Amino acid sequence: MRKFALRIQLFALMAIATTFFSHNASAADFTELPEPQWTITLPDHTSTTVLDKNYYFLGKKYFPIVSEHNGSRTGYMFQYYNPGVKGKSTYKMMAFDDTTGKQTWTRNSPHAYNAFDIDRKGNLYYVEQVKIDKKTYRKLVALDSNNKQRWVKTLASSFNWYVLDDGRIAIIDTIQNKSHLVLYSTEGKQLLNREYDGIIRHIQGNYVGSVNYVGAATILDIYSISANKKMTTAKYPQDYFSYIHAEFDVLSGGTLLVPVLDAKTGIETLYGYSPDGNKKWSRIMPTPDSDRKDRLFMSIGNHYLVQDKNTLTVYDTNNKLVATRTFDNMPDQYTLQPLGSQSIAFGGVESKGYWYDFEKPSKAVFYVVDARTLKTQNALILEQARFAERNIRFLNTDTFYLDMGTRLAKYELK
Repeated sequence: MRKFALRIQLFALMAIATTFFSHNASAADFTELPEPQWTITLPDHTSTTVLDKNYYFLGKKYFPIVSEHNGSRTGYMFQYYNPGVKGKSTYKMMAFDDTTGKQTWTRNSPHAYNAFDIDRKGNLYYVEQVKIDKKTYRKLVALDSNNKQRWVKTLASSFNWYVLDDGRIAIIDTIQNKSHLVLYSTEGKQLLNREYDGIIRHIQGNYVGSVNYVGAATILDIYSISANKKMTTAKYPQDYFSYIHAEFDVLSGGTLLVPVLDAKTGIETLYGYSPDGNKKWSRIMPTPDSDRKDRLFMSIGNHYLVQDKNTLTVYDTNNKLVATRTFDNMPDQYTLQPLGSQSIAFGGVESKGYWYDFEKPSKAVFYVVDARTLKTQNALILEQARFAERNIRFLNTDTFYLDMGTRLAKYELK
């Protein structure tokens, strides 16, 4: 059955590392978990919850999200309150002071589902249903770090909304294989109001990608927003979408990266296009083991990174090798977290059976490396870790958080 799914693109969830340079653990690496700077314990029947509605357009977002506001650091985390069969479940957005760990405010979702979203800079949004002349509409409300309304838009009740990686808000209505797209800036200014053939699957930078199903193939058309024209077309196997990466990626200099999977051979080729749509180069992507899905490409500023099992390789916009590095001491799981355009956190926790089996100690290895050279900036190497890969989130070279579901703790590697 052909259907549009908001895919969980493990754009940031899967990777490993390699480098032109060989780096082993040094005396500066941490082999014991430091004492937490603070710990937030959630109320009874409450747990943190991950927002997954934007994975398709944005890639994996790691929580908490921490932002700077007027010299102070505010953190944001989702909460899910489930009192049991007799009570009403509620989604909440929680804000806290990142210096002290003290909660500053919470806001309940107006619906039974999670109506909140947030960009990487800490700009918050949620939706409310309203009645106008007996018709149902939705209000898209933008909030600031003090839980105050910044702006509001009243829209049709059928819209789907997504906060993109760069903070723009995409409003999409798809009817009879046509997608109506409206883009707003972080400040609420309308940037675009346009219709595209097919079902919109990815929006990034100056590009929109939409798919149509033709015979036994999935056809992806990529359009330039500024030029308002089709830039290129890619053909995929029937009903194709990747759990590993986005339909395309964009380097800061404007180069467009498009991966194409051959239905017959199973070989994936990454193509690089200039901003005017001309093909610049191509590269055969690594083939994962049959039981793994760990190949990945992603932009890092004006460079791109390719993962092949426990190896990372960085290329420039012209497909020239910049750096490569392999880590041999990694557990057989991998997580890649981009930390802006300067650093990458990479590592994993040894499989312990069930992900929630926290009490079983396992080996955990995480490196923070320079995004260009892949040189080590910090490392956390634990033989007795009592958390899973999904629980750790790096903020920068020295700071990470452990989200254990009912408590959140902040750590500093200094």
